[in-house]
Amino acid sequence: MKIAFVDNLQVGGGLSRFSLLLCKSLIEKDETIQIDYFIHSQNLKLVPELLSIRNVKVIVLKSTLPLSFLGKVAFKVSSILGIKYNENPVIAEVEKMVNQKYDLAYFPSAHMMERPSLNIPIVGTIHDFNWKYFFGRQIFSKSFVKKMDTEIVKWMNGGYNVCSAQDVVDEAQKLYPGMARYPEVVHIAPVIFNSEISESRSKEILNELNINYPYIIFPGNFFPHKNHLNLFTAFYLLKQKEAFKHFKLLLTGMNSDQVALAKAEYRGVRLLSEINSTEDFDIMGMGYQTNEYNDVLIANATLLVSPSIYEAICTPGMDAWNFGVPTAISDIPPFREHEKAWGIHSVFFDPMNPKDIAEKIENALVDYETTKANGKLSREKMLNYGWEKVTEGYLAIFKKAIVKK
Repeated sequence: MKIAFVDNLQVGGGLSRFSLLLCKSLIEKDETIQIDYFIHSQNLKLVPELLSIRNVKVIVLKSTLPLSFLGKVAFKVSSILGIKYNENPVIAEVEKMVNQKYDLAYFPSAHMMERPSLNIPIVGTIHDFNWKYFFGRQIFSKSFVKKMDTEIVKWMNGGYNVCSAQDVVDEAQKLYPGMARYPEVVHIAPVIFNSEISESRSKEILNELNINYPYIIFPGNFFPHKNHLNLFTAFYLLKQKEAFKHFKLLLTGMNSDQVALAKAEYRGVRLLSEINSTEDFDIMGMGYQTNEYNDVLIANATLLVSPSIYEAICTPGMDAWNFGVPTAISDIPPFREHEKAWGIHSVFFDPMNPKDIAEKIENALVDYETTKANGKLSREKMLNYGWEKVTEGYLAIFKKAIVKK
């Protein structure tokens, strides 16, 4: 089977690692599979490990490269003249490059893009419908939402698609009734690239980062649905108690370094600048971390929290359970689905109630022996569901799509 794996959208975090691990697992599962991996130029910087996978040819999409000086001039002139291009240059390149020499084209970010017109079977992963909701700040433009309302119908009526939770199927049926075919559920495994990290390497990285204190960690981009504000208030409430004053809250993910160092307060955070840098911080935003550094930070946390109010799955939680790290996460349907799918044990809280978040974290830290035991039990459960099973699910859908075509 020859697959065109098209990672054409600029993404980061868990989605980049998901694409990397699915690609790697497909090759490990079946050595006859060949993959041409078409990738956005910025994504390759986030997953350089892709270059070392056998039977994978990495092809950077030229339309995603930074504009040259002349290209920038031409773009500016076009803007001044009011010239608009209806054709998406990335999709146009994909349609030109991905042709009959492939048995199948796979798109890991189908939920955020228009469906290309190809003469070969297409399978896409529909991760969520985030763009259909508004969480207090605009992430997606009205024009994008309008376009995706059309394109998502094309994806579901045009062939086979995959999602990682039954909750996504339920959302699809609610938002788009009467589709020809809804996504099929293939639960994913933890998006951890470094599943085993030596103690010496962990110490080396933590020393480099000057981390010598107990911490709670939340890996998540600074988008409103990630619900950082309620977490900040909860952490402030927690730190009013003497027993927890020595804890720090570490943030990783794109744009999290906007809160480089801060004090937790009831209505958010107070940023610490060089003027008052002698004041001890409560919260540190570390920005986007490499796969190895992020794995080390999660593996050495006292507790991982994920207060999101909308997600498809809890990838930070899955990463934590992979290392046996206990979690406290939002009580929302897709997160509860982890209990049913794998039998993990976690603390759950109301993400819209900072007091409840604080109380649940406090309870987890007070009875930490039970909390640690739940983390270890979750690790045992997760070990029963690895990327080999994920790959089996994806390959079954790939083969159905090929036969149907």
